[in-house]
Amino acid sequence: MSTAGRNTVSGRSYRRTRPRGFAPWTPKPDTLLLVDQVRAVLDEYRAHLPMTARQVFYRLVGNHGFPKDEKAYDRLQETLNRARRSRLIPMGSIRDDRAMTMGGAGGYESHDQWFESVKASARWYARPLDEGQPRAVEVWIEAAGMMPMVAGVTQEYGVAVYCSGGFESVCAKHDAAVRIGYRAVPTTVLSIGDYDPSGLSILDAAAEDVAAFVEELGGEPPTVKRIAVNARQITQYQLETAPQKRTDRRGDHMTQTVQAEALSPDQLTAIVRAGLEKAVDLRALSRVRARSERERQQLMQKVERLRWR
Repeated sequence: MSTAGRNTVSGRSYRRTRPRGFAPWTPKPDTLLLVDQVRAVLDEYRAHLPMTARQVFYRLVGNHGFPKDEKAYDRLQETLNRARRSRLIPMGSIRDDRAMTMGGAGGYESHDQWFESVKASARWYARPLDEGQPRAVEVWIEAAGMMPMVAGVTQEYGVAVYCSGGFESVCAKHDAAVRIGYRAVPTTVLSIGDYDPSGLSILDAAAEDVAAFVEELGGEPPTVKRIAVNARQITQYQLETAPQKRTDRRGDHMTQTVQAEALSPDQLTAIVRAGLEKAVDLRALSRVRARSERERQQLMQKVERLRWR
């Protein structure tokens, strides 16, 4: 499609072939079959949506005989793009992790709108769920796209998730050290990442670097535990493997590698929950949940009385 004569932001003209916005699409039979398979995957894991394209890819490989190579993955990404533009797949079911938002306008259009926001805040009132815990717990995950899925579990325990894929940055590791070093209690880190030289070396370097920074700050270095992916899980879940990349020579040679997104959403969330159940003091968690509910009810009553003064 030619853009000659059209106004573009840069002032340049292009001959583009990709659609813009929502666009009709008539896929070929083999592509339509792929769309149907993707729909089946999304329906099976609808409780965990959105999924990343890589997670969908591994479910297709394991359950639908989809080819396990980068060419097939590129085809899937293009299909997901067109299927969402044509509304064959809901836009919000796939997570891309490309855009970021900061700032924005605030304020209220009326007193009533402000009061409704106060009521909503009261309904969601809660004590910090880590209150009374003898150890702080946090989760490090290599793939940013999997963070919302993991956070859906960790928030039940008052545990935060951090993307460790950015820990190649010295600033990111120092920030983690400041967070950990200034805590009044020791920290346990549960780590999730790819089972390959790159993923393991990122974790090893991050753990050592963060520990060194924490000691410089006078704090207690964290205890780091790898909960996924490990060698046992490859066999347990029959995960899709690949040979080590020739260009990745960090550490000892690995006969097989696995991406964390090879774990199904059910497997991933179950692993995270099991790790948290061991790391968190469940009795302390139960006490703070009960206190939260009592205080939430009291606050709701006060807010309702305030409305009519």
